[in-house]
Amino acid sequence: MRVAIVHDWLVSWRGGEKVLEAIASLYPEAEIFTLFCDLSTLPGELKTRKIHVHPVANRLKFMRKALLPFMPLWIEEFDLGGFDLVISTSSCVAKGVIVDPDAKHLCYMHSPMRYIWDQRAEYLGWTRKIPIVNFVVSLISTFLRAWDVTSSARVDLFVANSTFVQKRIKKYYGRRSLVIPPPTDVSRFTSKSAENNGDYFLVAGAFVSYKRFDLAIRACERLGKKLIVAGQGPELARLRQLAGAHTTVINAPSDEQWTKLFAGAKAFIFPGVEDFGITAIEAMASGKPVIALKRGGALDFVIEGQTGLFFAEASVESLAKALKKSETLTWDQSKIQAFAGKFSRENFISKMRVTLDELMTQDFS
Repeated sequence: MRVAIVHDWLVSWRGGEKVLEAIASLYPEAEIFTLFCDLSTLPGELKTRKIHVHPVANRLKFMRKALLPFMPLWIEEFDLGGFDLVISTSSCVAKGVIVDPDAKHLCYMHSPMRYIWDQRAEYLGWTRKIPIVNFVVSLISTFLRAWDVTSSARVDLFVANSTFVQKRIKKYYGRRSLVIPPPTDVSRFTSKSAENNGDYFLVAGAFVSYKRFDLAIRACERLGKKLIVAGQGPELARLRQLAGAHTTVINAPSDEQWTKLFAGAKAFIFPGVEDFGITAIEAMASGKPVIALKRGGALDFVIEGQTGLFFAEASVESLAKALKKSETLTWDQSKIQAFAGKFSRENFISKMRVTLDELMTQDFS
């Protein structure tokens, strides 16, 4: 059986790429198709794979954010003739590949394109200040939404990474989907966990605006609570400006620092609307409760009073109230770790193997 795996782009090593790597482990001979690729970001096993890139897109990867209008055209140009199974891992256009009529196509959906659907204002709201730019962006967004819906029909089976994404697949594409949470290397964090809570709250991940790390900073500064902000990304300078006497910002921590930061925290703050939240599971694997906004992927793993707490509104006041409450409760770290074990890489691979085997026996004619 010939298998192709399609990924939007391979220019970093984050949650989506870890899903790709886990799926690829099921098919050692599978070929990988992606619009652009930076081999230096990939682990050794993936570097040895046959990786197809789009020749034009790959040369222009330094400006990839401006290339979105062309991506639907480029993804359709990949020749997937002769493949029996195509697995796309998509948060942009990968699901839109064109496959043979007899081939099966499973899409692992991280998220429908946020910047053209429900989070358009978050990503592109600034364009409203420039009328001509706003007109062009609106025109392109309309085209992309139409293509996004149309191309969803090319998928035989959608797998969502959370019930939040499952609902969005249903709303925007009118398609049903299974939910299989993404893999987390829970053993890496379980082995480093501390028996006692530390003296700081932790918020960690990509430094991007929608993750709302600013809320965590403002709430902890208001309460006079120690906070560590760890990660990297374009919001680094802004977060450092917001940081006061009680906040430490750590840019691009090493793997060893990362696990130590989780092990030493007293609780993890998860203040944004996320599709899922691998960093939150890493915190739970370290035995730490998660204090999360009551929206998005967090609804799949925060159990009130057991694995964490919710705060109802994306406001400093609401988060501060939850932080104070968290310090009055006693958390059973072993139970939190046991719950995190459900999201292990092994469980992900096992569920995906069963799902793919079932897909290959179905007849869609």
